[in-house]
Amino acid sequence: MFHKFVNRYIIEGELVAATALHIGAAKDEFRPNGCKNPFFRNASGLPLIPGSSLKGAMRSFLEQYLSSEAGKEEIPKNIIYRSGICNEESPCIDLKAGGKLEEFFNSKKPDAPKKLSDYLFGAPGAKEKGKLCIVCRLFGSPYSAAKLSIRDARVIEKTFHREFEIRSGVAIDRNFGTSAIGKKFETEVVPEGTRFSFQAILENGDATEWKIVQQLIRAMELGLIPIGGMKSRGLGEMRIEGAKYQDINGNNIAEYLTGKIIEFQEL
Repeated sequence: MFHKFVNRYIIEGELVAATALHIGAAKDEFRPNGCKNPFFRNASGLPLIPGSSLKGAMRSFLEQYLSSEAGKEEIPKNIIYRSGICNEESPCIDLKAGGKLEEFFNSKKPDAPKKLSDYLFGAPGAKEKGKLCIVCRLFGSPYSAAKLSIRDARVIEKTFHREFEIRSGVAIDRNFGTSAIGKKFETEVVPEGTRFSFQAILENGDATEWKIVQQLIRAMELGLIPIGGMKSRGLGEMRIEGAKYQDINGNNIAEYLTGKIIEFQEL
C-alpha cells in the first residue's frame, strides 16, 4: 500500500477552543506549587495538544458514525476491502482463525511484502477483499501503519497570553449525593478562545477514504468531536476553522519537490 506514491492530501486549519480545554499531562509530572492536574505542555512550557489525543477522538467518532445506519451507506459495497466496521466481536483480523499473517511475516520470498499488503489492504481484481476496514486503514491497526497521520497541535501564542485557568471541583459521595470529605481537586485548563494549529496528512487515499476524511473535518467544524478530559463537565468542545487542503499527486509531485507551490483549496 505504501511502496508506491499515489497521492498525499495535506489538510490544515486552526482549532479553536469553543469551551475551556484540558489535556492531562503525565501523572508523574511534578511542578512545585503548581496544579496537581496540569495541562500538557511542550518544552517551552506552552500548551500542546498531542496528535494522539486528536487521533483518538477522531477515530472514536468515526467508529460510531460508520456504525450508524446513515454512516453504513457511505461505504460502497464494491470496494476492495472490508465494507463493515470491525469491533471486539468481529475484528478485522482474527489471529485464531488463520495463520496467513504469520506466514507472510516469516516468509523470505521477495513478493512477501506485496502479498501482505494485498492481504491487509486488498488488490484490484483479487478474489478476496482486503481484511482491514476503513477505520483501521485510516487510523492504523496492530498489523499495519495508518494512512492518516495527525500532527501535534501547537498553540498560536497570540491567542494564549501564557495564562492557564484553574477549575476547582470536589468528588461526590454517590451514596449520599454530597461532596466527599477531603476530595477537592483542581484542574488546569486553557481558556475559551485559545487557538491551536492543525495539520493532518492522508497518504495514498482512495476516493472513499478521502470522502470520509472530509466528513471528519466537517464534524470538527460543527464541534461534534470533543477532546481532552472533563467533557461531561462542559470542557473540550473544539471547532476547526479555515480548513483547506493541498492535493499532491502523480501529476504534480515532481514540480512540488522542485519547489513549486501547490495552492491550497477550500475543503
